[in-house]
Amino acid sequence: MKKIILLLVLFWGFNYAQTYKAEKVYGSVKVQAGSSENWIDVKDNDELKANSFIMTGKNSSIKLKNGDLHFTLKESSALPLSNLKKMNADELLLALAMEQILNAPKSNNGNKSQSTAVYGTKIGQTTGDTSEKDNFNSFGIKRINGAVQLAESGFKESAVITAKETYRKYPKTKNQVFYRIYFADILYECGLYAEAFDEFTGIKNLKLTEKEKAEVDYKLNLLSKKLTAY
Repeated sequence: MKKIILLLVLFWGFNYAQTYKAEKVYGSVKVQAGSSENWIDVKDNDELKANSFIMTGKNSSIKLKNGDLHFTLKESSALPLSNLKKMNADELLLALAMEQILNAPKSNNGNKSQSTAVYGTKIGQTTGDTSEKDNFNSFGIKRINGAVQLAESGFKESAVITAKETYRKYPKTKNQVFYRIYFADILYECGLYAEAFDEFTGIKNLKLTEKEKAEVDYKLNLLSKKLTAY
């Protein structure tokens, strides 16, 4: 476990040294830099460090550049810039292992902690009875939107880790079946059949439509054959 943590610290630490230029900003785009809790407006030509978090409002976007890397974060999305990077299969496996460690249930007087997630939340719909909970859930959806855009821009491995981080920090997002299947399919595309099988097994425990259930069962059957063949 110590080896995994060390490798990831070195990997993420290198990425934190990167900076990104805001080439074009449309509408409301904000950044939270480093350990600051304040969100400030981003303007054209601003330099953003990789330890920053960016967030776009409705009908807003930001085009970022770092050398030959170009990336546009679209509306109603959020993304840690440290996740804007290419990863190979080994790096993805290491990051997944670290997420599994961080996501392991902690004991509480000998009992495992219980999930408080609410099933059946629609995309973009908030749950809970306080504005704070609603804001957290909304920000979680924005982070998932950012992860999807990473995948669409060719950063598929990093997108999976971004989604996993979001599931851990905003558990209600784990109930968004469409997104869960989307990222589980990426694991399959990356040839990580055991990891994809575990993800689809978790999805099967969610509240699914008949169509979703049929798709998950098909993927589980397909993956079972893949794993048996190895």
